[in-house]
Amino acid sequence: MSDKELIISLLQQDLKHSQLISGLDQLGLDASNNNCLELLDIISELMNVPGGHIEIDWGNKYVSLMSESVKFNVKESVKNFRPYAESCYHELLKIANGGKGEI
Repeated sequence: MSDKELIISLLQQDLKHSQLISGLDQLGLDASNNNCLELLDIISELMNVPGGHIEIDWGNKYVSLMSESVKFNVKESVKNFRPYAESCYHELLKIANGGKGEI
């Protein structure tokens, strides 16, 4: 599996997890403060995100993209997140590469 495929797979998992956590928060269970998978750190390392301002921008975008998971009706499989996970990958890659996209 290539790094790109691994990253997209991790994004799919984190999107599904974010959707679950958001649902639990809506039920008043305060899950977001106690149930972080910390995939942001793993994915940023795989994408070679440089430190400093780019890292902050990248992290903010990552969190923003994950919060969009609630807009999707995904009940059975993370495979349904694939198109959005690919879009997330490309958006995050642009930031990691200083706006240049894939190299």
